[in-house]
Amino acid sequence: MPAASSPLIRRATASLAIAATLLTLAACVDAPEQPEQPDSSATPTDSPTVEPAPSASDTPDALDIECTDLVDLDTMYAFDPNFALVGPFDPDSGSLAADDLAAGGVVCQWVRESGGGTIDLSVAAYSADQIDELKNEAFAESQMVPTYGEEAYFEVEGDVGTAIVFHGRYRLVLSSEAFFEPGEPTGIIEAALAALDAL
Repeated sequence: MPAASSPLIRRATASLAIAATLLTLAACVDAPEQPEQPDSSATPTDSPTVEPAPSASDTPDALDIECTDLVDLDTMYAFDPNFALVGPFDPDSGSLAADDLAAGGVVCQWVRESGGGTIDLSVAAYSADQIDELKNEAFAESQMVPTYGEEAYFEVEGDVGTAIVFHGRYRLVLSSEAFFEPGEPTGIIEAALAALDAL
C-alpha cells in the first residue's frame, strides 16, 4: 500500500509546486495603474473679478479750509473796509454756490456794514471730467476774461457781477453787487487761489 500511494503523493506535490510557482509569478507582475478620475462632486469656482480702483485724481475731496484762510482780513479790507465776514451761508437752490457746496466745497459771505450788499464766495474741487464739463457750461453762458486763474469768466446779470475761475481741480465763484468790471475782484480771487495752492 505505501508503494502504490507514492505516485499520487508525487503528483500532488508537483501540483502544489506548480500552483506555488504560478502564484509567485503573478505577484511579480505589477497591476496597471488606474487613471485618476475627476471628482464629480467638486463645484467649479469662478475667478474673482478685480475692479479697477478709482485714481485719486478722479475722486474729488471735500475741502477743509476756513473762510478767513481763503480771504484774510487784510485782503478784504484792501478791497473795501466796510465788508465784514458773516461766514458760511445757505446758497440759493440751483446756484453755482449750491453746486459747489453739494460737491463738498466751502461757501463764505461778507456783508457790507453800511449801504448793504454782500460778497458771496464758493469753491469746490472736481474731477478732471467734471472740470471740463463746468468749463464748457461757463463758456456757453458767460464771457471769458484773461484776468485771473487758468481760465476765467465774468458776467453782470441785473446788478450782480459774477466771476467764475477755474484753477487746477478747483472752481471758484464770486458774486456781488460790488463787482461791475472783471478786474474788481482780482485781489480777492488771487488771495483765494493762493490759499488753495497751499492746501
